[in-house]
Amino acid sequence: MVTTAKMPVKKKAYRGAKGDAVDELLAKFLAENDCKVPIIRLGGGYYMFGTKKIYSKILNNKLVIRVGGGYMVIGEFIITYQEPELKKIEALPLE
Repeated sequence: MVTTAKMPVKKKAYRGAKGDAVDELLAKFLAENDCKVPIIRLGGGYYMFGTKKIYSKILNNKLVIRVGGGYMVIGEFIITYQEPELKKIEALPLE
């Protein structure tokens, strides 16, 4: 049996959709900060954050994510949810 080491995958820079203020702000944030969880734009302010569907909007000139009955600033959201989401992703069965 041959085992191979996983090659490090170079993460593509997130590119915001032109004309979408939320997506452009998210792209700017991700360019300036480290986020290991893959983020995919669904549209209308919705994104997949790993396996979790999130809603994002601009509130008081800050990018916020809907959490429970309120909102959390994007940086705080990533600090809070990044590690648990990475654990969920690692636990997923390989296809």
